[in-house]
Amino acid sequence: MSRSPRPRFPDPVLITDSRALAELCERLAGERFVTVDTEFMRERTYWPELCVVQLAGEREVAVIDALAAGLDLAPLAALFDNPAVTKVFHAARQDLEIFLHIFGRLPNPLFDTQVAAMVAGFGDQVGYDGLVGSLTGGQIDKANRFSDWSARPLTAAQIAYAAADVTWLREVYTRLLARLAADGRADWVAQDMAALAQPTTYRPDPFTLWEKLRPRTGNRRMLAVLRALAAWRELEAQKIDIPRQRLLKDEALLEIAATLPSDA
Repeated sequence: MSRSPRPRFPDPVLITDSRALAELCERLAGERFVTVDTEFMRERTYWPELCVVQLAGEREVAVIDALAAGLDLAPLAALFDNPAVTKVFHAARQDLEIFLHIFGRLPNPLFDTQVAAMVAGFGDQVGYDGLVGSLTGGQIDKANRFSDWSARPLTAAQIAYAAADVTWLREVYTRLLARLAADGRADWVAQDMAALAQPTTYRPDPFTLWEKLRPRTGNRRMLAVLRALAAWRELEAQKIDIPRQRLLKDEALLEIAATLPSDA
């Protein structure tokens, strides 16, 4: 496989105001595809706190400070709605969950390089670092991956890291498309992307979540209680925006369901 040098892009632009974001999204509306990534925090909340959005077009890359005071993300929503621009992610599920929560709808059309890589023969849930290395010979600098993205101001190293992710993703996307076309598998990917575009993928029925607890019992009464408890926990955690495990741990749910009086 041919190796390529690091993609050459202008220095990333940090976007902190609504006008600059609107102008950026207007320019990117003329692209065939835009690569997208996010940085977020979720340790103390149910809903991810969006901190940064990275976008790369053919000639520019931008890092959007989603926590900037007064920033209106409406232009980003409009870009995501643009049917002429494919929005490209890697391992898109959490990113899409964020945008569905913020905008009430998913980017369309969208493409997930992790899903495409699986179809192309790279194995299940291939990591981004490995995919970049396999397809381009490039290497991702991981130093800022777990930094505090809610802290301000963003450091130069954080901005560079965020920009590099979407820069490499352009290379990954174009090479994956070529490989899929050569192997006659492009239609397979389209079927998988259709599932990603369904909002129900990211909004599971709270009354099915008890199944993930894997209770070691066939007692119908206990399972009915557990079903109701797990649904209550999920809806309450969403309402007050705290992690479900912080509200009530799995072990506690199972114990309550097992010990609840028979006349409760």
